[in-house]
Order: sequence, then structure tokens, then C-alpha cells
Amino acid sequence: MAKPAIENQTNTDRTYRFDFIGKGKIFFIISLIIIITGIVFYFVRGFNFGIDFLGGNLMEVKFKQDVSVSEIRKVMEETGYGKSILQNTASDQYIIRTVPIDEAEKDRILDELDSKIGINRPLIQDREVAPGFSKQITKYALIAVAISLAGILIYIWIRFEVRFAISAILELMHDLMIILSIYIITYREFNITTIAVILTVLGYSVNDAIIILDRVREELRFNKRDRFFDIVNYSINKTFIRSIGTVLTTLFPIIALLILGNPTLQDFAFGLFVGILSGTYSSIFIGSPLIVAWNNKFPKYKK
Repeated sequence: MAKPAIENQTNTDRTYRFDFIGKGKIFFIISLIIIITGIVFYFVRGFNFGIDFLGGNLMEVKFKQDVSVSEIRKVMEETGYGKSILQNTASDQYIIRTVPIDEAEKDRILDELDSKIGINRPLIQDREVAPGFSKQITKYALIAVAISLAGILIYIWIRFEVRFAISAILELMHDLMIILSIYIITYREFNITTIAVILTVLGYSVNDAIIILDRVREELRFNKRDRFFDIVNYSINKTFIRSIGTVLTTLFPIIALLILGNPTLQDFAFGLFVGILSGTYSSIFIGSPLIVAWNNKFPKYKK
């Protein structure tokens, strides 16, 4: 067990096993590599936007009998369009939205649906959908993220201190960039589900950060002797097992969805998987070193 170098240290309970803060530069470099790689891939091929952003074709189909979403989804997967958006308007009637396709491809899809399930022709609706909706989605997504960050900043500022609030916001920005970079690098489809995932992950990430911040605050109340560097290190070590236990129990059902879920659920699970890992990683390896760096920068906080 490594013992922190603190003058006149007599309380052996303040020892810690791993120097998270001292290794901070290594983790900053890892994050920087992922983000820079994401930026490079963005300029090479950009995002793999889904139907919500690209527009496409809309068909409203009336089937010859009642049919479930899973039955239609199975046929669409067989035709290569498993990520199409399905919306039921009646028990035997569905709107099917696909990426832009030509008439021949549309006929092939309809023929498959007719042979496997049975459809009535002509279609109730058959038209192209413009991608203009994506501007509205993007606008409201940015507003939602901005409101979330502002609310988190105010909450942590009130509950803790401004230095903790700033580090938490930088940590969340890190998570956002990591998630976007992974989507670009893997060329995973970016759609409305991805935006929902990002908002969900931001909430999870700040919760993980607050666990460590709360421990640091408690240590600062009663420990007036040790360096801030060592107090933060000790706090991370004390909460590390709890953080890992929480993330593992959260990831088990997400991994199950990744393996067993349909394409829509897999997209949602993929985003959560990346985001939760990034949130846990950043709260331990990014946010905490940022607080120490803030302390070292401003003399009033030095200890």
C-alpha cells in the first residue's frame, strides 16, 4: 500500500492504494487521442446520420390482418432495412419510414411484406420525407443540452463550490465529445435515439461525479492538515469500489440488450454502454485531476 508523502502524517487511515491524480496526464492523453481521432474521421466521412436527419421515404401500409411491430421488423431486417422507423396507426396499419430508396427497391420491400404478411394495395400514403426536420431536432437537442448543463452548474455550485461546478461541467463536456467521437469512429447511426442517450448519460455522469465530490467535501471539513492532492486521491480510492460496482450492475442489462435486442434497442444500448463507461472514467480520471489543477492554479485554494 502506497503512503502519501505528507509532512507529520500520523493518521494511517489516510493512505491510499493508487495515485489517480499523479497519473492524470496519462488519462488526459488517452481521452485526447480518442477525441482527435473522432475529429479526423469527422472530416473524412462525417456522421452516419439516420432517417431523422437525412429524410427518406414514407409508406403507410394497410395489412390484410392484424400484425405486430416485431413481425414487420423481422421482414424489414430480411430486406436490409431493419432500422426503418415503424409507427402503427391501427392494429392492421403502419407507417414505414426508410432511408431514401428508388422505386425498384421500394417495390422489393412491398413484395416481401406482401408475401410474408400480406398487404393491401394501393398504399394509403407513399411519399418522400424532406430532411428539414433534422434542423428542428438539432435545435431542440442543443437547447436541451444547454439547459441540462446550466442546471447542473447551478446545482453543484449551490451544493458544493464553484471549483467543483466548473470541473463537473468540463467533465460532462468531455463525456459529450467522447460519445460523439466513438459514434464517428465506429460509423454507428446517429439518430433521435442517440440524442436521448446523450441526455440520459449526462445525468448519469454527473451523479457519478457527485459521489466523489461529496466525499472530497466531507474530507475537507474534518481534514485540515493533508494536502488537497492527497485528500482527493484518498476520496477517489474510498469511492472507487462503489463506482465500479455501480457501473457493472448498470452495464449487465445494457450488454444483454446489445446481444439480444433488435436493431433499435441495440442502438440505444450502444450509446448507453459508451456513455456510462465514459461517465465513470471521466468522474475518476478526468474530473478529479481537474479539481486539483484548479487548486494549483489559484492561490486562495492552495493547501
